[in-house]
Amino acid sequence: MEAVEDGLKVKLPFGKKFKVKLPFGKKKDSDDEEEEEEEEVEEEEEEEEEDDDDDDEDSDDEDEDEDGAKGGGIRRLISIGGGIRRLISIGDGKRRLISIGDGKRRLIFIGGGAAAALILIGGGAWFFLGGDEDASKTPSRAETGVPHVEITIPPRRRGGMLTPPGDKRAAVGSLNAIAAADKGPGAGVMIPAVTMVAFANIPEVKSETPLTRVPDLALVEQSPQGPLPKVGEDGRKSWQVYARPFEARDARPRIAVIITGLGLSAAATEAAIRRLPGVVTLAFDPYAQGLDDWVFLARQAGHEVLLSLPMESAHFPVFDSGPYALRGSLNPQENLRQMEFVLSRMSGYVGVATAMGSKFTADEQALKPVLEAVKNRGLMLIDSATTPLTKAARMATEIGLPRAVSNLVLDENPSKAAIDGKLAELEAIARERATAVAVASANPATLERIAVWAASLADKNLALVPVTAVADKQFLE
Repeated sequence: MEAVEDGLKVKLPFGKKFKVKLPFGKKKDSDDEEEEEEEEVEEEEEEEEEDDDDDDEDSDDEDEDEDGAKGGGIRRLISIGGGIRRLISIGDGKRRLISIGDGKRRLIFIGGGAAAALILIGGGAWFFLGGDEDASKTPSRAETGVPHVEITIPPRRRGGMLTPPGDKRAAVGSLNAIAAADKGPGAGVMIPAVTMVAFANIPEVKSETPLTRVPDLALVEQSPQGPLPKVGEDGRKSWQVYARPFEARDARPRIAVIITGLGLSAAATEAAIRRLPGVVTLAFDPYAQGLDDWVFLARQAGHEVLLSLPMESAHFPVFDSGPYALRGSLNPQENLRQMEFVLSRMSGYVGVATAMGSKFTADEQALKPVLEAVKNRGLMLIDSATTPLTKAARMATEIGLPRAVSNLVLDENPSKAAIDGKLAELEAIARERATAVAVASANPATLERIAVWAASLADKNLALVPVTAVADKQFLE
C-alpha cells in the first residue's frame, strides 16, 4: 500500500491494484512531489517484475493467505504533514525510518538537555546538602538532659629531652575498651591531655644525685607475663633496695607527697620529673606506655617510684579502673593473675599504691590474699584511702606488710587557692602526728603549687621525704 496524491494505491497479494481516496490530506511541497515521482518510477519497475511472476504467485495464493501475506512483504509509506514521514517495511527487512523536521528535532534536543541539567543539579543538591536521616532523628545530649563534659585534646608534643624513645601513639577509648590490646613491656596508653606549655611557668629543679640503676636482677622473677619483683635469696626486698636514701635520725615532722597517674601524659610526666624535687614520690599508671623508660628517667632525677594497683570502685562505671583491676567478683586465683600482670608492667618500684578501690579495699575476704602476695614480693603498700571503710592499712599491719596511708588529696579542687589550703592542712597533720602523706595528680596548677610550697619547708622546720621514709610511721585511727 502506497500513498498517492489523492488517496492510497493498494497492491493486493494476488496482483490486483486499486486506489482508495482518503477523506483528508495535506498540501505537499516540492520535496514531497519529487519523492512521489521517484516512487512511481520504482513502482513501474516492480510491476514489470511482478507480471513475470504472476503464475508463481497464483499458485501460492493459498499459502500466502495462511501466512498472512509473509513472502515479499508489505510496505507502507504514510506521509502526514510536511515534517513527519514513516516508512514501515514488514517482511524480510522490517525497516522503519522516522524522520522529524529540523525544528521539532531541535526542540527535542533542547528539552532533553534541560532535563539532564535539572537532574544533575537536583542530584548534586541532594548529595551535598542532604543530611543523615538517622542522625537528624537522634536527640542531642542537651535535648536529653544528660550531663556531659566535652574536652578538646591538644596534639601530643613530640620531642623533648626526657620524652621516652619510640613512636607511641595516643590511644582512643576507655581503658576497658582498649583492654590492653598491646602486650608485653612498653605496651599501654598515652593520653596527651596537656602540653609542656602548660608547665612553662614552673622552674626546673637543680639536678640531684641519681638513684641506683634498676632492676637488680637478684630481685627479679621471670614469668610468662613479664618480670616480677621477688625477695632476694639474701632477704633483700625491693622496697628497701630501690628506696631513696634518707637520714633516719632527722627528727623533723615528715611529709610525703605522691604524684599519681603518671605515664599517661608525656608532658605531665616529664614536668613532674624535671620540675619537682627528687624527694617527691612518683606513681605510674600500669596502663601507660614505655614505663621502664619513665622509671629510668625518674630515678635519674632522684625520685622513688611506685606502681598504681587498680582496684574495683564502688562507683563503677563512673570511675573505671580498667580491665586489669582487682575485683570482688573474681576468685583469689584470678585476682592474683590480674595483679601479676600489673606488676610485670615495669621494674624498679618500691611498692604499689591502691588506685580507686573504694569497693575492693572494703572487702576483707578479697583483699587478704592480695596483700599477702604484695608482702611476699618484697613490696610496700600505699593505701590511697579513697573510702573511710578501707581495711587495707589495718590488714597490712596485721600481716607485717610495710604500709603508708594517704591523709588527704591535695587537688580534689584543682584551683590554686584550694591546693594551698590543702598544703596548709597537710602541714598541720604532720606537726600533730609527726608524719603525713598526701596524694595529688599531675595538673599544672598542682605541680606549680607543690614546687613553691616545697621550697618553703626548710624554714618551717618540716621535712619533705620519700614515701619509704614514712613506712609504718603513721598511727592508725
